[in-house]
Amino acid sequence: MAEVVKMPKMSDTMTEGVLAKWHKKVGDKIKSGDLLAEVETDKATMDLESYQDGTILYIGAEEGKAVAIDAVIAVIGKEGEDYKAALDNEGAAPQPETKKEAPKAEEKPAAAPAAKVDLSSIPATVIRMPLLSDTMTEGTIEKWNFKVGDKVKADDSLADVATDKATMEVVGYEEGTLLYIGVKEGEAAAVNGIIAIVGKEGTDITPLLQDSGTDA
Repeated sequence: MAEVVKMPKMSDTMTEGVLAKWHKKVGDKIKSGDLLAEVETDKATMDLESYQDGTILYIGAEEGKAVAIDAVIAVIGKEGEDYKAALDNEGAAPQPETKKEAPKAEEKPAAAPAAKVDLSSIPATVIRMPLLSDTMTEGTIEKWNFKVGDKVKADDSLADVATDKATMEVVGYEEGTLLYIGVKEGEAAAVNGIIAIVGKEGTDITPLLQDSGTDA
């Protein structure tokens, strides 16, 4: 069955990615773990690997084009397979609720905290569990390649993550110090759950964790 490949969220602040280069073309055979494309994010240029074996049936984004997070960029399946159904299913996917309701009179806006911390001013970036396959709901941290206090670079492999398809690398999104690890080896984290924080050494990351409802 053909499966779509979507633009993954490769950094906490990423809203779209630019297809810098395709390493495969329609008709090419591909294996899980093969380099599919290079994607430019707001942080760095990252490798996008395939998460299944098969043939590239469709490419939906040209090199140099920006693609929104979660948009379909390719379809992989069996050679000769009709991939249009997979695209149709994505096009028919439920959209966010569009029904507009008038505000209820009894509803009052929540009071703003007395002293709200500007999270954008904190020199640290939250690393979340990325969506590494179209059917992935969580990933298991098989191995951390760094520990808290270690210096990391933008293209360093922070950890090995086991998905429902294969074991993939989670790459660091910027240079800095590994300030926090939120998931132990062998434990699973939901897609988009916080797994680590990278930033300037000595940064107080408590506000970032509190904002996400995570214990420090």
